[in-house]
Amino acid sequence: MIAVTGQGWDLAADRARLDAVRCHLGAQLAAYRKAAGLSQPDLGEALGKTRSMVSKIEHGRRGIPTKQWELTDKVCQAQGALLAAHAELAQAEQEYRDRCRAQRRAAQRAQAQADLHALTTCPGPQPEPPLRASGQEAGPAPALVSGELAEELRRVVTKLARLLPRRQAIQLASWALGAVGLTGLDIDEYTRVAQAVQAPHRVDGQVIQNLAAMLAHCKRLEDKLGPTEVLDTAVAQHGMVRRMLEGGCPERFRRPLLAVHSNMASTIGGYLVDMGDHGAAQRYFQKARKAGHDARSTPCAAYAAINMSMSGFLCGETHTALDAAAAARSLTARTDDAQLKTLAEQMAAAAYALDGQHGPCMAACARAQQFLAGGNESTSDSLAYWVHDGTLGSQLSLFLVALDRPRQAVEAARKALARHDRSYVGRYAHCQARLGNALVLSREIDEAARVLAEAATLASQSPSPRLLDEIRTARTRMQPWHTTPAVTTLDAQLQEYGLAPR
Repeated sequence: MIAVTGQGWDLAADRARLDAVRCHLGAQLAAYRKAAGLSQPDLGEALGKTRSMVSKIEHGRRGIPTKQWELTDKVCQAQGALLAAHAELAQAEQEYRDRCRAQRRAAQRAQAQADLHALTTCPGPQPEPPLRASGQEAGPAPALVSGELAEELRRVVTKLARLLPRRQAIQLASWALGAVGLTGLDIDEYTRVAQAVQAPHRVDGQVIQNLAAMLAHCKRLEDKLGPTEVLDTAVAQHGMVRRMLEGGCPERFRRPLLAVHSNMASTIGGYLVDMGDHGAAQRYFQKARKAGHDARSTPCAAYAAINMSMSGFLCGETHTALDAAAAARSLTARTDDAQLKTLAEQMAAAAYALDGQHGPCMAACARAQQFLAGGNESTSDSLAYWVHDGTLGSQLSLFLVALDRPRQAVEAARKALARHDRSYVGRYAHCQARLGNALVLSREIDEAARVLAEAATLASQSPSPRLLDEIRTARTRMQPWHTTPAVTTLDAQLQEYGLAPR
């Protein structure tokens, strides 16, 4: 930490002076008490205190409220002297608190500025300057940073926005937003969010839109970088929203803010599921579902139920998966979001697969396909914006493996890969891992080794604990063929990426 002396104050000396004033008041109390012919137990009885407490007050180790000092002054016949001495002590205490607060803020400001300096001087990849038309001078290229560093910049800027004057905060936000490439967010709006965190009564519709934009950016980063890289950022964003809700957000903006709160909680829960912490994930899903209902947002409540069902499926908890999927279906039926309805049907199919019900599982998958085909084009407004033909096929492959139909799972995964949106790096890698696993179960070992190697390459770029586990599980199933050239080549690649099976 950085040592800072606020405004030239010596707080240690101030504290010593404050203690001296407090002891002086205690000594005056003892003198007036004795002059009035009272013992410590006598005064304690009058004040409703013990003798020990009176002794501590007289030695400056404890204090009492002003009202009790008024009674003490009267009982000890001090004629206002004790009240005046207590007023002097109260003034000294207030000044000391003000100085401590000022010094603490100065230390926070200096620490935040040091953090920012460290971030801005970190060596990183420098993008090549953009090409200019003939005759134009090439200006300096913006200093783009990695996703992890971008989120750290967000944290530092939020801190500084609370500490610096408005003009400086806006200038800093302008630089930082340019550095992380957030061109979709207005320069002044990021500072607006930070100020609303500090003073929740300033929450307005634009702040809520900005929070939703920040979460959307975080979601896209997660697909490219993996959940462990963005979890802290999402939790920090969620903490900002909770502070606004608890700190006096205007009532007319409470429901829209609760909808953002629900979306963030579901998102965090999804990251925790991916990282294997299903207990914590379920707690976030419960919060998301409650916030969705409180916001009167059926899509948010449905999305939370969908995620609860997914967690139950991955944990092997059949009843949780079935019950949550039924709730999700009921809720999505009251919306016009085709992608959300599709996802709810897919989670119902997952629950049926877990329960060994092949017919109902396939029927739910067919209904999911109908919802997706009958809806409008995919929209970024949907909470299930990433759902498309490729994700449906990938999940179908997973269900068919659970139902012990590996050949059908291979066919479903191959079709899914051909239809998959490759901009969703993590989900595409999951589909490859599922194809590899189905090929292993079908005993097509050479092809399985090739596909798993491709999945491992993507997993090294977008690390997801659940994805890594799927790859390791598939490799473990290949153990009877561990001496074959295909598997030994795969092992070498997995070792290179640090993904060798445990």
